[in-house]
Amino acid sequence: MSTAFVAPEDIETETLEAAVKARHWLHRHPEIALREYDTTHFITDQLASYGIETRQETASGSADDRSDHQLGTGVVADIHGLQGDGPTLALRADIDGLPLAENADHPFASLNPGMMHACGHDLHTASLLGAAKELQGHRDRFRGTVRLLFQPAEESELGAQKVLAAGWLDGVDLIVGYHNHPGLPVGTVGISSKAIMSGNYRFDVTIHGKGAHGSRPEDSADPIAAFTAMSAQIQTIVSRNVSPLEPVVVSITQVRSGSAWNVIPSDLEFHGTARAFNRHSAELIQERLTRIVQGVSDAYAVRSDLDWSVRAVPIENDPDLASALARSAESYALHVIEPQPSLGSDDFADFQHSGIPGLFSFIGSNGDPGASGWHTPNFEAKDSALPYAIDYYTHAVDTLLA
Repeated sequence: MSTAFVAPEDIETETLEAAVKARHWLHRHPEIALREYDTTHFITDQLASYGIETRQETASGSADDRSDHQLGTGVVADIHGLQGDGPTLALRADIDGLPLAENADHPFASLNPGMMHACGHDLHTASLLGAAKELQGHRDRFRGTVRLLFQPAEESELGAQKVLAAGWLDGVDLIVGYHNHPGLPVGTVGISSKAIMSGNYRFDVTIHGKGAHGSRPEDSADPIAAFTAMSAQIQTIVSRNVSPLEPVVVSITQVRSGSAWNVIPSDLEFHGTARAFNRHSAELIQERLTRIVQGVSDAYAVRSDLDWSVRAVPIENDPDLASALARSAESYALHVIEPQPSLGSDDFADFQHSGIPGLFSFIGSNGDPGASGWHTPNFEAKDSALPYAIDYYTHAVDTLLA
């Protein structure tokens, strides 16, 4: 193995200081999916200061004016190794924030009302910027090409699919990414050859009934009554159809209906998510959900529309990449573990399912038992995770392109 990037403490001090500074700026200025304009400019400027030119310009105009083959945000750039021709390895970080108001007292809290980096994408982006600086300064250590992918819209809007449609990964032979994990201590790297994040499936149901005054329920076809019956039955999809040894989740997360306290409404809509690690379980959930919605609708004399969509497929790592990078991680991580699978999801899986062998890992970012998880107003990832994340990227290059 090359000795280009040995341990977190051996990363250049200037690189670490720049990565921390970048992380704080990004955390102060979160932007939601397909609106990451300032973030995109910041990344482009940082790369230019390292002597790295972006490979492809993003399209101008509003998100509504662009096709799926155009991206108004996100950055892609190449670093060419000086050892000669070789494969193209993509390193991916996601850049979007979430529509949540931050509840934090640290000095780099969000300045954008109603938005925050509640999933740690600021940490991901800053670590890839740090890795880019290190790699640009050590191009003589590897062959082939490193493609830096700063992906927009991971949280929503199917950003990975848009990246693929735009051709940003054309010619890529391998891809590596990670997600920070607040439940793991800083210095811990979790690498697995198994599926580590589930598929994410969305369902949207609208119940069309007949409204009536609350004092005359007999005149109605009550969508609320129909929904309560559906909700009770939906809870049995997992408990009565799936082995308790298999991780599957079905959750109703939003319900909207009515505008007056004394009127039975005409319509009700509800939304939810399902999570599963294999196609069979996902198809089972969809089939049972469809039968429940239709059966209850018939019983309650209402009409219902059901929409089922795939938001992300399960992440399935390449075993050879997992084995190689797990061995590599032993030289810089404090602990290398087989991580517990998460029922969270990440559209990194779309890159793998497009035919690009890939590895997606967890990197500890907090580890405090009282720390909040992803997508919460008081989510916190620690700056001290940055050097391990930078080394995760640079060691991937060191291992796969040396």
